Amino acid sequence: MITNLYIRDFALIESLEIPFQNGMTVLTGESGSGKSLVLDALSSLFGSKCGTGNIRTGKEKYFLQAMLSIPKDSPAFFYLVEQGFRVEADEVLISKELYRDGKSRVKIGDSLASLTHLRELGKRIAEIHTQNEQLILLEKNHQLEYLDKFGNLEGLKSDCKTAFRSYQLWKEKANQSFLAEKELEQKKQNLEFQILEIEKLSPKEGEEEALIEEEKFLTSGEKLADLYRSILEETCDKDDSLLRRFSFLESLLQKIVVIQPDKQVLIDSLQDMKELLVSIKDDIRDEEEELFFSPERLDMVQARLQELQKAKKKLGLSIPEMLQSIQELKSDLEKCEEKVGNKDQILLKKKESLDHLKSIAFQLSKTRRNCIQAFEDEMQKEMSDLGLEGSRLQVVLRWEESPDGDVEEGSKLFYMGESGLDQIEFYFTANLGEKPRPLRKVASGGELSRVMLALRSLLGKHSPAPKILVLDEIDTGLGGETGVTLGKKLKKLSRSSQILLVTHTQQVASQGDHHFRVEKALEGGRTQTLGRFLEEEERKKELARMIGGKRYSENAFLAASDLLNRKAV
Repeated sequence: MITNLYIRDFALIESLEIPFQNGMTVLTGESGSGKSLVLDALSSLFGSKCGTGNIRTGKEKYFLQAMLSIPKDSPAFFYLVEQGFRVEADEVLISKELYRDGKSRVKIGDSLASLTHLRELGKRIAEIHTQNEQLILLEKNHQLEYLDKFGNLEGLKSDCKTAFRSYQLWKEKANQSFLAEKELEQKKQNLEFQILEIEKLSPKEGEEEALIEEEKFLTSGEKLADLYRSILEETCDKDDSLLRRFSFLESLLQKIVVIQPDKQVLIDSLQDMKELLVSIKDDIRDEEEELFFSPERLDMVQARLQELQKAKKKLGLSIPEMLQSIQELKSDLEKCEEKVGNKDQILLKKKESLDHLKSIAFQLSKTRRNCIQAFEDEMQKEMSDLGLEGSRLQVVLRWEESPDGDVEEGSKLFYMGESGLDQIEFYFTANLGEKPRPLRKVASGGELSRVMLALRSLLGKHSPAPKILVLDEIDTGLGGETGVTLGKKLKKLSRSSQILLVTHTQQVASQGDHHFRVEKALEGGRTQTLGRFLEEEERKKELARMIGGKRYSENAFLAASDLLNRKAV
């Protein structure tokens, strides 16, 4: 519950502090006094949008602050703890500042927070229905919850949620298995390709180096043959070759020795030179005879080298790496083929979990359809009691088609969620003979608030009401016995919830446990909104004003006294 609300520089409110209590607090005042500003401030404090236009003229920001009592077993408490906020003594102070540049500053306890934190906190502790804005709208998922609570379907719905999560788990595993299988198949194909390429190439250790040397030799073979032949010609084959010239030189030296016998040594040296030259000639002759040059062989060598180079580039491996990795590649391939995994088992589990989910979802959908008529009939009674005679609330239940749906019926696929297959929307008409249309589009603020109150009244026995219920002029157009009925309903709800209510109806106002009057005053040349709680006699006067205006009669005062005396206990 809200134990204290402080508002500063918010529209006409310069400074206002309201110490709220349990039960139902009614806010009254003349039109334009600023009653709804209090609820707008609460709405903003619980995360709804509230623009800079609400900053009081001449001020740089507005400031809102509320002390909340939050039991430790409540969803709000668990949310705050989950988000890392500290809650002490079951109380937490929340505040919001909005500056003219649009920047805001939010705090929960001593910690900075975001507007999302305020909004999520607000959803867990309050429902605020104002004329111009609502913190919790009648969204489709909320409407589905109302129907399920009415039909006591929470257990079946919980089973559906559990089954859905189980199916999602196996579906994800199946998707992962499919992706893993694709990756495995791709890896297998890559390994098979590498093995095939290497085996087709059939490289040998040291082959590339030997071929490179042979290529060098073969590309120089013709030149070597020409050189060898030229040497042989100059050495012995020509008429004036070196060896043939040695005989002429020897004959000349013989003649010298005849004259100078001591020159025999020259002939010996010449003989040594001749023998060396003959040895060289023989070596050259052997080389020439052994020299093999074949253009065809050169083409083969070069083709093989190109084949090796192409394979190296294609596989990204050197020849030694190919020779080293071939066995590793074959081993990896064997492992891939062994990894058949448990895909078939996973697919079976996925199918079984989907069949189980569908069974529960179909049962849940059928049960929902069976309780719609009773829900609509009970709602019509509740709305009639609240002054909505002739109105009708219709529940439209449908399945949502989706190309990615999990459930196939006929030739169509339908979306499945945690709540099953059903998508629900409330349709509404306020007048007999008029076709119902979506409630969120056609209901006025007062009508929507009364529909919500009818829902709360209807579901009160099935589920706990929110701890804080804030309503703005839900009694618009009501009076007489209808106003009394509405007041009693609100009074009954206030036994389990804190209710803050802006009202113009004296029958409703008289049912309040606490009465806060809002009024405008002129101070320092400026208009501002003030407020205070009323004592018993002051309440009678305020109710009399609501009955007969500012100059109410004695009868109006007596009627006001009678209303307070007949207040529901």
